[in-house]
Amino acid sequence: MKILLFGEYSALHKNLQEGLKDLGYDSKLVSSGDGYKRIPSDISLSVGSRNIFGKMKTRIEPLFHLPSFNNFDVVQLMSPYFLKYKFFPATLYYELLKKFNKRFFVLAAGSDPYFWRYAKQRMRYGPFEDNLKYDIKKEISPFLSTNDFIFNEKVVGYSDGIIAGTVEGFLSYEGHPNLISSIPIPINTDKIKYQENVVKGKLKVFHGLSRYGFKGTRHVEKAFQVLSEKYPNDLELIINGRMPLEEYLKILKTSNVVIDQTSTYGLGVNGIYSLAMGKVVLGGAEPEDLSFLKVKKTPVINILPDYKSIVNNVERLLEKKDEIQSLGYQSRLFAEKVHGHRVIAQKYLDLWQKHL
Repeated sequence: MKILLFGEYSALHKNLQEGLKDLGYDSKLVSSGDGYKRIPSDISLSVGSRNIFGKMKTRIEPLFHLPSFNNFDVVQLMSPYFLKYKFFPATLYYELLKKFNKRFFVLAAGSDPYFWRYAKQRMRYGPFEDNLKYDIKKEISPFLSTNDFIFNEKVVGYSDGIIAGTVEGFLSYEGHPNLISSIPIPINTDKIKYQENVVKGKLKVFHGLSRYGFKGTRHVEKAFQVLSEKYPNDLELIINGRMPLEEYLKILKTSNVVIDQTSTYGLGVNGIYSLAMGKVVLGGAEPEDLSFLKVKKTPVINILPDYKSIVNNVERLLEKKDEIQSLGYQSRLFAEKVHGHRVIAQKYLDLWQKHL
């Protein structure tokens, strides 16, 4: 089976590619590196430039690679918005991917018009308002425009199937006739070293800063202010991000507790990475996510977009510091069983083969 993975989202496709390789399947990954994350790929495309020449390059560059995008059994597109623009020539490229390959699938993970239109209606809370205020800095999401929805629907409509890669992706496309399955985010646990989560002195709690609004960082900031005043001798509280990967991993490695996102129903890739390292993770663990993951319980501690929720859960962990090591081990086992890259790669293979 020849597989083309088109686009990237926080190394989801990269981890999937590594799982496929371990199972004996070669695949080709096309990506922009996902911005500052600089995730490696087999073919690199320039996307997201703001100057006129960069925008022209973004639209023309895929033309030169078209011969390399043909004759695959499976093409999986990471969101219609991978190329960072809509309609022509993006729709042309996607139509050619469908025409000159056997099957064309779209993975639902991250923000798109369906997320803003439907998941927002179906979720009790979400990152929407804070994302607008702090990240997009607009009153209305561009994804809510009629043209964006038409573009989104056009691409997923002629696909051979939509695969939900997150619980939010599932809630976005629930009921869509092309939604064929849900598969959790993969993580290459072979590359992530597990170490016992031992508390040395203060309990170290870390929140990685990236999208301030989407991740609900303001709630973490307020919680940390309260906690630092109440427990100055018991807690080390860190909010940091957008740093070199090596530095980020160094902080993560020495942390006991990681706060992922406050306003989503499930974890993002960073949260799953933290599980694999053996950290106690606070983030999304709503019943909808457990159903999506097909598990009855999770080591993830569910938090709400409210600083009191974070404060209460950190205080509970302080009361049972002697259990942190055991909780961290449960995190690792969960990451291997539910998100392990070979486990997830096999789920994709089974699904693709079913629809070939």
